[in-house]
Amino acid sequence: MTNDRSSRQPRPIRSAKPKAVYRLEGPKPARIYEVIIPKKLGYFGKIQEILEDLFDAEAIVRIPFVRESIAKRRNDKGFDEDAWIKSLCEATRGYSIYEMDGRYLSAAGPIDERVLVIRFIFHDPRNMSDGDPDFLSVSLEVVNYLVAHRFATELGVEEEIWFLEYSNPLLAIWRKNGSPAENHRKRREDRS
Repeated sequence: MTNDRSSRQPRPIRSAKPKAVYRLEGPKPARIYEVIIPKKLGYFGKIQEILEDLFDAEAIVRIPFVRESIAKRRNDKGFDEDAWIKSLCEATRGYSIYEMDGRYLSAAGPIDERVLVIRFIFHDPRNMSDGDPDFLSVSLEVVNYLVAHRFATELGVEEEIWFLEYSNPLLAIWRKNGSPAENHRKRREDRS
């Protein structure tokens, strides 16, 4: 047997799969928030509970800040309680968690600590129409009160829990035509 490349048969030409077509959305306004808390094993259950509650309207209504906000706004003729609760649920489309090691200066001197950073990126995936709630305007309330404030009050042991807001980010998304998200959005628009 020879290793002469010239004696090999050429490979058949395979038909190329059609390439996916993507379209660019944006850049469009977005909001990025991070909640930074110490990473402690005993916190994991509470972290999971608080983050899962962001997707549950009944759990959101039980949060003291939400109940207080509803009570304050009930007399406002333009306030729609159901629409506001729905906007809080829909505004949170997801989050990511990563770890960060760092050092900070305390009264006792430098302290090394591992923290969890929970990042939220908010943007409005809908085509806005009159009467639709503005997800970007409620995003601050969602993360600051439904996440950071709950960590602070329900964990109750940390001196500080940091809440970081990024100013004026823009988000561009390359979305595949016919993607599940697009199809889901079209179905929701058709029902409206």
